[in-house]
Amino acid sequence: MIITNIIRIILLSVLVISLIGIGWAGNEVYRNVSNKKILDGLNIRGSTLPEVQDISRKLDSNGDWVCINILGMDYKLAVEIVNHEVGHEIFANECEKNMDKCLETVGK
Repeated sequence: MIITNIIRIILLSVLVISLIGIGWAGNEVYRNVSNKKILDGLNIRGSTLPEVQDISRKLDSNGDWVCINILGMDYKLAVEIVNHEVGHEIFANECEKNMDKCLETVGK
């Protein structure tokens, strides 16, 4: 009697853990499939810091955004910094796809 109760508890635990795992895996698949480019830029003027943080968390779950503070910059410097920062992200994306090519680029 006690052994059958223990077996039932173990089986129920395995079932619950399996269902949680299936739900988590399904959510990851859904996020990756539905990760489509919605915006090329984001205007956050007039937003509060918590609103901006909420927007960035929703849109940047995969690290696809680069945020640059251009306050007081002239056009040429702003473009230079944007190009530089975007270069980091593109390089990281390429390294993620082919680490050997990435290591060749950096000379290792």
